Amino acid sequence: MLSTSQYLIMKKSKEEILASFLIDIHAEWVSAIPELTDALEEIRFVKGEYLTNNWGELYLIAEGLFGKYEKTCPVRYAINGESLMIPYHRHDYQFIALSDCRTFMTTRKELYMINAKNPKLFPIYASLMDKQQQYLDYRAKLLSLPNPDKYDFVFDKYPDIREFIKHKELAQFMGISEELLRRLIRERE
Repeated sequence: MLSTSQYLIMKKSKEEILASFLIDIHAEWVSAIPELTDALEEIRFVKGEYLTNNWGELYLIAEGLFGKYEKTCPVRYAINGESLMIPYHRHDYQFIALSDCRTFMTTRKELYMINAKNPKLFPIYASLMDKQQQYLDYRAKLLSLPNPDKYDFVFDKYPDIREFIKHKELAQFMGISEELLRRLIRERE
């Protein structure tokens, strides 16, 4: 059964969904960069499916949750409303759908081709790159916090994360022991 928010997302057009990512960056993006809509292809993933991991791909996550892992260590979770960029260099990252997901994907090459003809794309690309760095900085900030503060920091951003991953993985992401995580959970429930 679909939740109300899932049903509403399904009813939205591609342009409405993309606007939720781009309107704050460039209010007139549809008319200023009409080719961008065509460059973003809808791709759905089922829980447990891996992203293709092609260098330079950009995913805008409309629904669902992805995990980014360095080998087996979780380094990021990407939720609906966020972007996920595959590094444009050799890396050990794996990207896994932790729930059924709906994304819109394009490649760095496609964005460069659009930008060559329409430089109005550059501020959008630069902003998405800045946001990507903020997503990466999140975990560094998490690991620098005192252990008792990590729980609220994680669950403010990812309130439903425990539905999708095991405590062992969550503790590893937070940089704490499973025992401490269980204690923090008990104290807050």
